[in-house]
Amino acid sequence: MKAYKFLATGLLLLSVASIALPTMAGEAGGRHHDGKWAEREGFDGREFRHLGEALALTDAQKETLKTQREAAKVVRKALQTKLADARNALATAVDAGANDAELNSLADVVGKLHAEQALEGAKSKKAFLAVLTETQKQTLAEAKTKRLERKADRKGERESAKS
Repeated sequence: MKAYKFLATGLLLLSVASIALPTMAGEAGGRHHDGKWAEREGFDGREFRHLGEALALTDAQKETLKTQREAAKVVRKALQTKLADARNALATAVDAGANDAELNSLADVVGKLHAEQALEGAKSKKAFLAVLTETQKQTLAEAKTKRLERKADRKGERESAKS
């Protein structure tokens, strides 16, 4: 009888803990990172500061790049809104059982907006590189090469760990 009471008490405590702990965690922190990642934009903040230090950007270059980022941000936000609207239209058409011609038309719009995003990204990169000196471009290329090598090494380590 004593063992049965311990078992019942243990089950009761486990069930209370399984309800209480997630509730307390939800009150303490909310969702993962509290949506902070969604607020970040490209090279704003810490990433750009480290890049600026690595490339030894002048104050004039920093101001030019800041102006470029702010202008690109407006264009990027507009494209993101258009893309979200196009995706929603496509999803609505699929749910409504639209014909293939209409779905293809909506899918083409989504594809064109993705292409516009890629084009804007290429323009932003070209404008960024135009501000840099040849030495800074060389430093950037070397940093990219090192980053890609580290990435390949980590990928190889993960694959060998799976085997």
